[in-house]
Amino acid sequence: MRIIWTFIFLVITSVCMAQNNAAVQKQAVLIKKNISFAANYSYSAYPDYNIDSLCLITAKKTAKLMSGSNFSNTYYKSLGLKLAVEIKDKTNVKVFNFGYDCGGTRRVITHPIIQWKNVIGKTFAYNLSAKINCNFFEIHQLKSKGRNLYLLIGVEAGDSNCYQGIAYVIEIKGDKLILDFPAFVNHPYLNLCNREFEFDENTQTLTSLLEHASVPFPLTYSINAQGDYSKDQNANKKLEELIGEDYRKEPSIFYLKFNGQQFVKKTKR
Repeated sequence: MRIIWTFIFLVITSVCMAQNNAAVQKQAVLIKKNISFAANYSYSAYPDYNIDSLCLITAKKTAKLMSGSNFSNTYYKSLGLKLAVEIKDKTNVKVFNFGYDCGGTRRVITHPIIQWKNVIGKTFAYNLSAKINCNFFEIHQLKSKGRNLYLLIGVEAGDSNCYQGIAYVIEIKGDKLILDFPAFVNHPYLNLCNREFEFDENTQTLTSLLEHASVPFPLTYSINAQGDYSKDQNANKKLEELIGEDYRKEPSIFYLKFNGQQFVKKTKR
């Protein structure tokens, strides 16, 4: 009798696994189709098409596909995803991108999806484009006792006058992704027009410099335009005090040092 029940259990398990694999494959085909369409999208050819909605839905489906999966980078590449950054430590944080050319001054709008592992190697993923559009190209580990903190650096076109330089601190806490870690006063990220960011892992120093010879974008406006994090006017004032003096100098360069909890002012390199 036990043998019969074991056989029935194995049959049911096999059927469930087959159905699950078929569902995953169906999702993967749809994701690949959508990413390909977005990559070749032209506003002039499809002026009434809601490409934003398609990309948001696709990013959400992609994050769901990545969660709990251990597909290879090559597999994700076959779906049209670009591996933007990866850090090979216990969390194995990866950011994959896809996007589309909107045809306007913003040009390519990037949709990043982040993937990581917890302490037992289980994989999780999140649609990071729900928070920010950015083409991240660097990831650095921040030195912080008892925390898994990472600095993402990237760029994204804003409009014809603004190319956004972005430095974003995230925290991995097991199966949780913390996106509002207050690394810059109360902000998890800096998003400043026409700035380049560089990070020295040895000294934990973040450098920001004006991308080209031009007048720095009004700092007060930039700080007050960073979503919900800009609602606290006292915090905005502290952030402006943190970077404002060197931001407005010629040349426009400021240095911040990570002290294990936050970025603080560093007057000398």
